[in-house]
Amino acid sequence: MGVKPDRWIREQAKKGMIEPFEESQVSNGVISYGVSSYGYDMRITDEFKIFTNIYSTVVDPKNFSEKSFVDFKGKECIIPPNSFALAKSLEYFRIPRDILCIVLGKSTYARMGIIVNVTPLEACYGPDTEILTLNGWKNITEIKDEEKVATLNTKSELEYQQITAKQKIPFRGDLISVKGRNLDLLVTPEHFLYVKSRYRKNFEFLKVKDIYGKYNFEMKRDAIWKGEEPKFFELLAVEDDSYKRLNITAERIFEMFKNSKELSTKEIYNKLIESGDEIAYENLDYLLSLLASKSSLSVEKRRIGKTTNKFYNLNKKIALGEFTKKQIPIEDWVWFIGFWLAEGSAYSQLKKGNYEIKIAQFRKKNKEIIKEHLSRLPFNFREISTGFEATNKQLSLYLQQFGHSKEKYIPDSIKKLSPRLSGIFLDAYILGDGNKETNVITTASKRMADDLQEVILKSGHASIIRYIKSNRFHFLEGRKIFDGNTYKIRVSKRQLTPKIYNKSFSKVPYNGFVYDVTVPNHTLYVRRNGKACWSSNCWEGFVTIEISNTTPLPVKIYANEGIAQVVFLSTDKECEVSYKDRKGKYQNQTGIWLPKIK
Repeated sequence: MGVKPDRWIREQAKKGMIEPFEESQVSNGVISYGVSSYGYDMRITDEFKIFTNIYSTVVDPKNFSEKSFVDFKGKECIIPPNSFALAKSLEYFRIPRDILCIVLGKSTYARMGIIVNVTPLEACYGPDTEILTLNGWKNITEIKDEEKVATLNTKSELEYQQITAKQKIPFRGDLISVKGRNLDLLVTPEHFLYVKSRYRKNFEFLKVKDIYGKYNFEMKRDAIWKGEEPKFFELLAVEDDSYKRLNITAERIFEMFKNSKELSTKEIYNKLIESGDEIAYENLDYLLSLLASKSSLSVEKRRIGKTTNKFYNLNKKIALGEFTKKQIPIEDWVWFIGFWLAEGSAYSQLKKGNYEIKIAQFRKKNKEIIKEHLSRLPFNFREISTGFEATNKQLSLYLQQFGHSKEKYIPDSIKKLSPRLSGIFLDAYILGDGNKETNVITTASKRMADDLQEVILKSGHASIIRYIKSNRFHFLEGRKIFDGNTYKIRVSKRQLTPKIYNKSFSKVPYNGFVYDVTVPNHTLYVRRNGKACWSSNCWEGFVTIEISNTTPLPVKIYANEGIAQVVFLSTDKECEVSYKDRKGKYQNQTGIWLPKIK
């Protein structure tokens, strides 16, 4: 155990330990701040709370009134005689778990009878907390190093930031539960919540133990998401294997009969039956045209049995480049993918060369809406009794990656879209698998439920996920179909800043590890039991500073200048620049020196 030197402080500051950071000592004409030999001199902001005895009340540490403070903002703060003020550091600190910090008031103020005290920082979540990451929801115990997580900046905008540290800390005692209709958190007493008092306009970080049992606070569930606004969605080109196979078959037949001057359709058909080449004999007309293109072979074109030109037409389109890259207007595509994820399927019949896309729908009113939207796409959908279907390899292969009912998920390309486009997607999904009146969406896929909660957040709203176990069933065209377990997602367009009541709090005995991660924006979008909200991260924050004037005279405090030194304990190296090397202003003092500025 020892004191960390200046070189270590600089190294850690580059990793985000101190922000903003001054890598050298600034002292000309100001109360010094920045890196010293074995510490960091932090600054104070221009926001103060000055203690006043205007109400002549008793100062009670168990019931301290906010009315005892006067808010002040300015470059110079005057603290009355025998009074004090509260302020905060200009720097934001992210202290590593294995580091202990001691904060000492600047000697310049200490020699004037000014005492500086500092409030320590701490915070952590229970192990069943989840965090929204760039790759979806993850349990806090599974977050990887350098993972990017959802954070909230000072403009209330959602953005993803890379974590700078992870914490796993043993804890024994009472965790605090904050629970309500839209909230569910389990945190340590020292944990900071992102809350807003009913008496203030802005959200701030307050320790849960300081608001325990109070009811005049609310939390935040929504965010501003900018997102992307592309004009088109590009469906990539695909290579058609059946077309290749027909060409290979044509070459093989040509080699078999290359010495023949004429070849009947029946002979070719019989050879295909023997070989079991289904794609070839079901595309017989197209195959004959390929063989007829051989100048040395005359082919009799005569239809045999039940052969059809269905696949001939398909492959003719392929030959003409039908499956090259497509650009689809983004609004049309977003609506389609939203509805298809709710009610669609896609599969391949490889033996027949079929690539099917189906959309289930029985309601006549909805069918008209779907039909109108499908008509805008570059695919030929046919209306059938159970909904709509189309045969298209390019579209089918793209959609198959999203799996079946219990496996489905939302592609990243949709998650990146703007709130406007996210809204179109959600409207289409709710039309297929939701209730517009209750704003409740149903899905059998956990991953889909998680993705929907993320898209709902980016659309400007919030949501809650409930897991529903069920043994119910229904009949479809005479078949008994079990509903199975589902996830219900309730979209909240209101109650985005739910209130905390005194009954929202409770204590939960706990003995185990608690977890957290650190990000530059200091906020995380967390979830417990399907209820998500914004909260703080761990072991970081602005330092709360208490400045006591012990003199019988008013004292002036300078904003944006040095106020206290932070000492980081534990070192095995000497500092790079000593106090003597810097020619410190109190070097070689021989008596009691008054405060001075370089």
